Amino acid sequence: MGFLRKICKIFIRLLGYDVLRKKYIKFKGWGLISNTYPPWIGNSKNKTSLGYKNAENKLIRKLKKKKFYLSQFSYKIKNFEGNLDIIKDLRYRHYYVYYSSLLAFSNTSSKNVVECGVCDGLTIFFCISLFSKNKNSKFYLYDSWSAMRAKELIKKNEKKNIGRYDNLDVKNTKNNLIEFKDKIIYNKGFIPDIFSKANNPKNISWLHIDLNSSMPTLESLKFFYPKLEENGVILFDDYGGVGYEATRNVVENFFRNKKINFLHLPTGRAIVIKK
Repeated sequence: MGFLRKICKIFIRLLGYDVLRKKYIKFKGWGLISNTYPPWIGNSKNKTSLGYKNAENKLIRKLKKKKFYLSQFSYKIKNFEGNLDIIKDLRYRHYYVYYSSLLAFSNTSSKNVVECGVCDGLTIFFCISLFSKNKNSKFYLYDSWSAMRAKELIKKNEKKNIGRYDNLDVKNTKNNLIEFKDKIIYNKGFIPDIFSKANNPKNISWLHIDLNSSMPTLESLKFFYPKLEENGVILFDDYGGVGYEATRNVVENFFRNKKINFLHLPTGRAIVIKK
């Protein structure tokens, strides 16, 4: 009985600690838990926090008015509150999108943006919210807007993605981003095949790669890195993702002998700054 009593006391103590710890959690989402204040809570006056919060508030207003549709998450969204939960869960992800965009916007001249893997336009919305302030900015978006194919998924652990995103429709993305329509060039097709047919930029400030596959990631780097300006920024979505080790290896090998600054983020994303 004495041994069981000790076990029970330890269990109760641990349970109490866990409950107490949950009380102080300030953010939970996207595989990250933190008990420190995130950038969107409090009275932060810095440019990054204010800009991010303004962009998110604008997005939330659009979702509430049904002017932005998240087809990617339609299987689990039943109402506006469901949309809001998704946005809250992705806050650190989108904060890093905005921050990396601000880095590029502040330190490059072309103000051209490329995104490879666009989906509904949710990620690029945070970048456009910043870059569209420049009247010369152009946004070059590349996506098949159709189911992923075996041809691009060459690694064994990538095969699970065959058929994913079959619900995507470029019309939905265009509707979501309609206020920026004069600045956006949509290039619909599979990477790398689309590069030879697309309207491509000569120089770019910011590149986002979110392709869930290693071969198209490498081909995107080979095609766009020479176009990236000095101090330009690349944001990788899948770099640290479990199951995407092939993408991580591709990125590591590509930059092995290049002059860059590299930051692996706790959300699994990575930021590269070209030097």
